[in-house]
Amino acid sequence: MTSIAIVGPEAGEITLNGPIRLRILEDGSTTGHRLGVGELVVAPHVTGPPQHRHAAHDEGFYVVRGTVRFTVGEDSYDAEAGSLVMVPPGAPHTFANPGDEPAVILNTFTPDLYVQYFRDLRDFAAEAGRPANGAEIAEIMGNYQTEAATTYAGDDPATPVEIEDCHLDDDLVIRVESRGSGRPVLLVHGGAGPASVAGLAAALAARGVRVLTPVLPGFDGTPGSGQVRDVADLARAFRRLIEALDLRDVLVAGNSVGGWIAARMGVDEQEARDTAPEGVRRVGGLVLLNAVGIAVDGHPITDLSAEPPSRLADLVFHDPDPFRLDPATMPPGQLAAMKDNAAALDRYAGNPYMHDPRLRARLESVRLPVRVAWGESDGIVDVAYGRAYAASFAGEHDEGAKFAVIREAGHQPQLEQPERTADVVLGVDITH
Repeated sequence: MTSIAIVGPEAGEITLNGPIRLRILEDGSTTGHRLGVGELVVAPHVTGPPQHRHAAHDEGFYVVRGTVRFTVGEDSYDAEAGSLVMVPPGAPHTFANPGDEPAVILNTFTPDLYVQYFRDLRDFAAEAGRPANGAEIAEIMGNYQTEAATTYAGDDPATPVEIEDCHLDDDLVIRVESRGSGRPVLLVHGGAGPASVAGLAAALAARGVRVLTPVLPGFDGTPGSGQVRDVADLARAFRRLIEALDLRDVLVAGNSVGGWIAARMGVDEQEARDTAPEGVRRVGGLVLLNAVGIAVDGHPITDLSAEPPSRLADLVFHDPDPFRLDPATMPPGQLAAMKDNAAALDRYAGNPYMHDPRLRARLESVRLPVRVAWGESDGIVDVAYGRAYAASFAGEHDEGAKFAVIREAGHQPQLEQPERTADVVLGVDITH
């Protein structure tokens, strides 16, 4: 006979203990594994995981205290205390605390299996000495029939994620996430790391392309390489990657520094075509999303190292509140990982700061299809900078690059407007 379980206010099992604290109240052992229950405490101005969907369980959120913002696709709902949000299998979702006080949520799982996901995150952090990163989180989620997604299941094909370490030689290993099938898209992240493009990768794969997301060496715990010292080296390394995978006509898309890498890959591709006109065409087009990399008179790149942490979200996002981070509430492992990423970024792009003085002139030679898109509220590189970037390309048929503004988005439009950004990447005219 199973006994009644009573869990006091200081009892339970802590599996997450940072800006989001999760206390397991019922792990399924009392309920015959039909129901799991947890308590979430979300610090002020903290966001949850990237949007995702579950295939094998329902999830419930009862707001006990505060107001919680739930995002489903492109829609957001502010749920006050006393509200219940039920998420059936296949529904995309995430949450955030937009308020100034901690939010408390009663979290249910039916059946209980997803409780083990949070234990796996805890065990990974204990073993690695740091929290799991975007690719590792995706892999752990995959063990519980959960994937990053911004659309409902049934609206798109299943997109399992494969993670591979590609050994280009003994001193150069590049970790790559791959999902979907169809024309290859190389999606390059910026200084915010691989997690910042995970949702966009899922959205693109759902639309019928193969998305490969490489991790910049030195980011998210991956090894650096003496062969990769700057953005030009990164561009050459990623070209070697697509050659090793024998990919052709690759659409290279990148955000921020990732856009700079994409632009440089376009220069290298054009030089390869000019040198060997009958050679294999590896890069078939470019998409730059709020890219850095050039100098534009009167439109300087904001030096984030000179800004206080409290101001970063205001510079990066159109709606900064869901994305604010308080370093004082972050676990030491997460802080250390962010510092390591920042150090790697500084090695690649810190001197001169976030640009190559010679790049803009070299873009005139690029005769590939190029699209440049800009979040309208970017406080790092403004829209005029983006228009100048687009005007620097010769483009296919000497028509220059196509330019689009993404409304209600900032420096990382793929986080605030993933579907609109996916439209841009795939060449859909965005007027919405």
